[in-house]
Amino acid sequence: MKPRNTLNNQSRFKGPLRHYHRAGTKPEKTWDEWVDGPSSKTRSSKGRWKIVGIVIAILALLGIIAGLIIELS
Repeated sequence: MKPRNTLNNQSRFKGPLRHYHRAGTKPEKTWDEWVDGPSSKTRSSKGRWKIVGIVIAILALLGIIAGLIIELS
């Protein structure tokens, strides 16, 4: 990244904003969104697959623990 050319240390903080300092623009709300609130969006299937994966991992861990307990007793 190239250093900026500055005349003195005070002027370096008075430059224009960089693109990464700007807040993202949000789409304008419609009248219905103002009155009724945001519309309920359905969950993506990606979130459901994540939950299924976590449940399977927990069941596998419990199976390993149960197997070790049975084997060691």
